[in-house]
Amino acid sequence: MFKKSISVATLPVCMMVASCHKAPSATPLAVRSPDGRTEIIAGRLKSGGLAVRIRHDGRDVIAPSEVGLMPDGEAYGPVEIGGSQQITTANGGEASHGELLVKARERIGGKRALLLRLRAYDQGAAFRLELPPEPREGNIRLAAETTALRFPRDYACLAVRHAKYLNSHEGDYAPVRTSALQGSALYDLPLSCATGRGEETIAITESGVENYPGAYLVKGQSLGVALRLTPLPAADHLAAILPRRQGLRTGWRTVLIADRPEQMIASTLVHDLAAPSRIAHAGWIKPGKASWGWWAGVKTSGVPDAGFNNPTYRHYIDFAARFGLPYFVIDWGWAARPNGDKSLADVTRFRPGVDIPALSRYAAARGVRLWLWTNWDAIGRDMDHVFALYERWGIAGIKVDYVYRQDQIAISYYHRLLAAAARHHLMVNIHGAPVPRGLERTYPNLMTEEGVMGAEYNKWSRSATAGHNVRLAYSRAIVGPMDYTPGGFRNTTPAAFKVRHTLPQVMTTRAQQLAMFVVYPSPLQSLADAPSAYVDAAGHLAPGSDFLRLVPASWDETHGVAGEWGRWIAVARRSGKRWFVGIMGDEQRRIVTIPFDFLGSGRWQMRAWVDGGKPTDTAGHWGTIREGTKLRVPLAPSGGAVMILDPA
Repeated sequence: MFKKSISVATLPVCMMVASCHKAPSATPLAVRSPDGRTEIIAGRLKSGGLAVRIRHDGRDVIAPSEVGLMPDGEAYGPVEIGGSQQITTANGGEASHGELLVKARERIGGKRALLLRLRAYDQGAAFRLELPPEPREGNIRLAAETTALRFPRDYACLAVRHAKYLNSHEGDYAPVRTSALQGSALYDLPLSCATGRGEETIAITESGVENYPGAYLVKGQSLGVALRLTPLPAADHLAAILPRRQGLRTGWRTVLIADRPEQMIASTLVHDLAAPSRIAHAGWIKPGKASWGWWAGVKTSGVPDAGFNNPTYRHYIDFAARFGLPYFVIDWGWAARPNGDKSLADVTRFRPGVDIPALSRYAAARGVRLWLWTNWDAIGRDMDHVFALYERWGIAGIKVDYVYRQDQIAISYYHRLLAAAARHHLMVNIHGAPVPRGLERTYPNLMTEEGVMGAEYNKWSRSATAGHNVRLAYSRAIVGPMDYTPGGFRNTTPAAFKVRHTLPQVMTTRAQQLAMFVVYPSPLQSLADAPSAYVDAAGHLAPGSDFLRLVPASWDETHGVAGEWGRWIAVARRSGKRWFVGIMGDEQRRIVTIPFDFLGSGRWQMRAWVDGGKPTDTAGHWGTIREGTKLRVPLAPSGGAVMILDPA
């Protein structure tokens, strides 16, 4: 609902000039978070352009910054602000927030209208630009956004750099100062930055992108970053084409804010800004862990000629049933390729030696369901036909690969894909895709996404280091589900590590691999390794496998409890009455202190798995914990630890 219009005639000019350091206590074009600590302000720059400013505890985290559009190739000229409307949102599953709609119009020329929508949450702030629908034919041909976020100082950031728009969105979130960003590079989302005010940390990303392109960040003209929209493939001078009768809405330009960096992993801001669920009945959507054969090279012991065939797949299904996993992911290799392995897969038929309906029946008899790998090009032509076939086969979900794109056409494809999959009760995992933008809220059948340099990189590089893994927890993991595929059990030191495509090694301890199941969010967690890595032929569990059987894939509550930005992190997540703690460290040996303030009153029985004498070892510990207890935990180089806490 809307409250009465608020006059803006008294808006102080100094609100939007860089020399202003102190804001008035009440600004007509400001909206505050429920806790009063975060404020987002609208106004005009000296040039007359529309601008925003974001403050936390009374100080800028985003300095006065231009926001704007270039519809039909023409940027907005100086604007005048005509009024605003305060919006009250009924809390229907959304986080509480303040919202304000600001109305602006060009002073001269076409006098085009422009709307700026502001939101302030306890976890940060967001804004989006809107062009109201027009009662005339024709299209809006959007060339670009002119939005550029200025920082009040030289922030220390974690950033993934790309050279071109078409990419897998996989890379290392490497440390970089804002002043050292490369002018020719495209930086992926999120950009996570330490502001230099104590432990305060922010992250810039986006949410709620629909019928619009995804954005990159580029180096700004001053300290800060500018938005760069992904262009249309067939018209790279344009970012979007939209009917004038429909109008335009950008994604939410989102700034997460936390007092300490590890707290950002508990943020739900990207999720909360996205459109509510469009799936009326979602009881068929069930998170869970899965066995998976691709990472190990579809190899396993006890199966002659292991590979892309029914006996091998049945072995993985049997392992999933014994290990209590509800799913088995059949990855690349099952589908027919009439013109050879380099041709586009026919995902409605299977290769010789594979029978998917028979495997689905075999799995169902053992309480396991199948996920199938697919190629986005192969299913895009007639999704409903393909998905109806999978529904008849009894398939639980699909892993859609090789998308690589986030232009307007690709974003629309994701929405069509998820809606069609939901019509046929299929869950979805998108690979070769951009980072999450809240789409898992709109379509809860989107279980997880890649957009991460994950465990697969151990097969061909030395890139998946412990330091990289920890930095992910402060960057990619804070914006939504992440299909890293943890659980590599051939653990070795970085010095002894050897690249190999089949039965690969990992450069971390066993305990760090276990901790990923707690630290990294993903309602579908695929155990990367072969069954024999977890359970031997005699049925004996490998060290740490007992934890993997217990850890869930979805959570009721999350806390970032301790850490040092980019170096180590401790995360606690609750499932029911049970708490799980995951701790991950970089290549340095250290002893960390873990507080247990997140626990309720009473006593808690603790089981812990910590680094052992060798990378493949874990040492077990037991004890009693109370709220307020602090434990010192040793981390080996590239190490970690996990704990389970049950009410005593």
